Amino acid sequence: MKAIIVLLLFSATALHAFSPTPAVLQHQQHNVLRSNLPSFQLRATAAADDSSSSDVTKDTSSTSSCRRSFLVGASGTIAATALSSFQQPAHAVSDEESSKKKQPIVVIGSNGRTGSEVVKYLLAANEPVRATSRTGEYNDAASVPEGAMLEQLVCDVTDPKSIQLACAGTSAVIFAASASKNGGTPSAVDNAGLVNVAKACIDANVPHLVVVSSGAVTKPTSPVYQFLNLFGKIMEEKIRGEDSVRKLYAEHNLSEEGGQKKLTYTIIRPGGLTLDPPRGVAAIELNQGDTKSGRLARADVAALCVESLRYPQLTGETTFECYDADTGAPLATVGLSNIAKKKTDGEAFVSGFERRGITYEELFNGLQKDA
Repeated sequence: MKAIIVLLLFSATALHAFSPTPAVLQHQQHNVLRSNLPSFQLRATAAADDSSSSDVTKDTSSTSSCRRSFLVGASGTIAATALSSFQQPAHAVSDEESSKKKQPIVVIGSNGRTGSEVVKYLLAANEPVRATSRTGEYNDAASVPEGAMLEQLVCDVTDPKSIQLACAGTSAVIFAASASKNGGTPSAVDNAGLVNVAKACIDANVPHLVVVSSGAVTKPTSPVYQFLNLFGKIMEEKIRGEDSVRKLYAEHNLSEEGGQKKLTYTIIRPGGLTLDPPRGVAAIELNQGDTKSGRLARADVAALCVESLRYPQLTGETTFECYDADTGAPLATVGLSNIAKKKTDGEAFVSGFERRGITYEELFNGLQKDA
């Protein structure tokens, strides 16, 4: 019996994107960081939702913190790659005018460790961001450069009305929320909360929803799944949420054939999350089939979330796992290799669905669409 417990503990690699949440939903509010350009002010159009908004450092004693990440490294950093280069129209357009025309990208879970990296990556790319939280405050707002296009909005994934307001008039939504000690149960956040967000995105005709889920979520016999599922059956709730998203979008797009343009989603299943500096696109491997995993910096997960929005023709209606290629291993052994911080270059396991690239477009190329 002791041997089994030890094995489970060693398999705790946090193969998911769990993000902490604050304790109390405060009164609804929104704050807007103003541009330093004298003639421009970004105005909040709605209230938004984030069920994962407490700083992890405030919850180090909770069991949810244990499952969130199996190691502590350097603090998360921003990947330096810019999101995209938007083409200028034929006539001269100022940065101010161009910024006004951009619809914001909503980050749900903006105060979680992964969600905060998503916000930073977007701001570094000069993208307008709605950083949502249950308190309505983005914890890292003090470090945001003057002139950054950031809205801080209240939203709760258990409150469909607030989510609808958050999604109105946006170009994309990134769901980086997850259950935590104070932020909601796996059933309320990872399943029902995600479904609420997907429905709101569809109702608001948001072009793209990106979901941060978990590796091993479809493999209930794997040591990783069995250990993580001890925490409120979170793996069961995550896969239920994933399945509901795929079904909702399939039904919507089928009903819209010949009518409005299709809406799309991307489900990302990271491996063991670390606070290491980002290694960049060339170090990442994608896989499909949920047969292998590894370790990946949260900042690189953030980059994948944002960059997937650039290539909807490649990432739309797809589900994939992600990890550093030199840490990839079968689910049966990845727990031990992650705990030991082992490199697995020589490990002989090929699923046949691996993807590598030196650009994100190349990395995403060839992903299979969900059935």
